[in-house]
Amino acid sequence: MGCGGSKNTTASSTKPSVDLYLAYFSPPCRAVLMLAKEIGLELNHKILDLQKGEAKTPEFLAMNPCHCVPTIKDGDLALWESVAIMVYLNDKYAKDPAKLYPTDHQKRAKVNLLFGFHRQYDANIGAYVAPQVLRGEDADPEKEEKVKTSLELLNKMLEGKTYVAGDCLTLADFGMMASLTLLDFKGYDYKSNYPCISAWNDRMRALPYFEECNKGWYEMVKSMSA
Repeated sequence: MGCGGSKNTTASSTKPSVDLYLAYFSPPCRAVLMLAKEIGLELNHKILDLQKGEAKTPEFLAMNPCHCVPTIKDGDLALWESVAIMVYLNDKYAKDPAKLYPTDHQKRAKVNLLFGFHRQYDANIGAYVAPQVLRGEDADPEKEEKVKTSLELLNKMLEGKTYVAGDCLTLADFGMMASLTLLDFKGYDYKSNYPCISAWNDRMRALPYFEECNKGWYEMVKSMSA
């Protein structure tokens, strides 16, 4: 079976039935947005202002006591955590769910491994970037070392591969890429020393929906750099 890809995996556009509670700057939210575009699913965007506490209202807490984004509401089902959301939406709404989340045991195991790796990778990047974005702090050299370690590991894992889990685009690519974009704040160079990441980054940015799904983050970066 060949790879799925944005040219042949998407079903015809599905009328919105799923509410997505999100903040556009959030990498996990943007991962869900990319997955939805890839499978041709329209979502009802419910934008939350996290700084104003809109994820801690009684109504939202009744739906998601963890008060985090992304959160989806699909009929009676409320679901949070981006991996759980992507797996659910892909399983239910993709024309061919196996293209992004293989049914072959070994191929799926590789995707699941990347889900696990992503937790620390994302945490290291977030811990480095968030203080600079939210509090205007200078870059922390110790936190940057952890970012470099994560990038070195990812670069090694990408050797000989087109995408993070192999030759085909999978659910794992969306979260990994969304986290990587955080490093575009203040132009962090993650390309010069990591050729495999650089090539994969270019492939991900070539997806027809990449710019639309990540627009909110880059507008935030632009406004803070002005």
